[in-house]
Amino acid sequence: MHRRQVGRSMLWAAGVLALASGCGAESSSAPEPLPLESQAQGELGYDPGPGWNLGWQDDFTGTALNGANWTVLTSNYDPVTNNCNFGTGELEFPRAQNVTVGGGKLVITAERTGDGPMDSRCTGYGPRSFYSGRIHTKGKVERRYGKLVASIKVPSGYGMWPAFWTLGGNISTVGWPSSGEIDILEWHSNEPTWMKSAVHYFANGAAQHFGTGANRGYSLADGFHVYEVEWTAGQMVFRLDNQVRATADFFHNQPAFQQNHYILLNLALGGNWYGNAPASSIALASGERKTMEVEWVRWYDAGSVPPATLTNPGFESGMTGWATWSPNATEAADFSETYNGGHSGSYHLTHWNNGSPFEVWTYQVASGLPSGNYKVRAWVRKGGAFDIARLQAKTCGGCAPVYTDLGTYGAWTLVETPAISVTGGSLELGFHTRATVGNSGNFIHMDDVELIRL
Repeated sequence: MHRRQVGRSMLWAAGVLALASGCGAESSSAPEPLPLESQAQGELGYDPGPGWNLGWQDDFTGTALNGANWTVLTSNYDPVTNNCNFGTGELEFPRAQNVTVGGGKLVITAERTGDGPMDSRCTGYGPRSFYSGRIHTKGKVERRYGKLVASIKVPSGYGMWPAFWTLGGNISTVGWPSSGEIDILEWHSNEPTWMKSAVHYFANGAAQHFGTGANRGYSLADGFHVYEVEWTAGQMVFRLDNQVRATADFFHNQPAFQQNHYILLNLALGGNWYGNAPASSIALASGERKTMEVEWVRWYDAGSVPPATLTNPGFESGMTGWATWSPNATEAADFSETYNGGHSGSYHLTHWNNGSPFEVWTYQVASGLPSGNYKVRAWVRKGGAFDIARLQAKTCGGCAPVYTDLGTYGAWTLVETPAISVTGGSLELGFHTRATVGNSGNFIHMDDVELIRL
């Protein structure tokens, strides 16, 4: 009996996407290959457009995979999602030897094997017929929103199932599909001109699926193309080569897509997307190798101003760059403390006064700003009862602020202010808290403040 399916099971018919759970209904016999058009296109650059700034990237330089970014799977058992053959009946056994970096590219190689590799935790599923590669950024690179983009060359041939996708960072605790899944690229040999994209989540008591795709008009295989999702709090837009928009946008308010996700890259073979075709039908002969190549992966943030705009945004240098004000001489409630990592780094800002009432405002002034609309973002943990607890911004000392009231957050949570129009070049931003009744359980921890130009 197969374990739960971890997404990525789709049927495409007559150019229209329909999603199916469990085993696919496609024929297991290899279709006649479609002719490939000549592709003069080489490796691709990418311009995210105005208002986007690079937040994270891996350009796969050097001769080894960057272990600070990626984990390489070495089994057909996935300890993060707790399943065998990835819940989709795939035929490959991932291993480190099939994941290499060289010439400025990540290369994931698939090859047929007669070794019959199998993890002891997956004995009920039988041996695997292929070696391949699968990597992810769980626990290392987890982000939300923005543009997630990669330049990828996928291999042609029946049974090839390359994928560029994400899973919600909480999958180990809530399971799939409650964690959410964003499939930016999946490629199927039956429709080689399509970038197939999808999302999976849980709502209304059941698994929910949305599918879309972008058609390049010629086969995507064996040439580099740029695959992209633009992800906001309420919408996802999928694009191919920064030119072709997918057939439909995904509009959402699901919690699964309001949290951090991690990235996965893998080259699967067969599985339920190919109707659980036998290994003998997969277009990969003994001694042959097929590769999925990745030139780069980048995650852009919407409108982040350069980090130099704010001084000491993570409080790593104590209170340097930050001012404190209090109407009742309780400035001591405002301090930077070591937190053995905090949200990121070793320090964060704390508002706490050991059970005594206090009111304090921690702020700095960002100057030299171009005219435009801005938001302030920060990571926050909070407990206890407060009269006021806000992340806020204002254009002058006596001006009315825009603000977000901070809730109770047991874990680090990203919050942001409403938009504010800046025309005079400066913005005062920070945190304002007040507790008129002493409560030793009151605390607010704040970290990694960002100023976002919209």
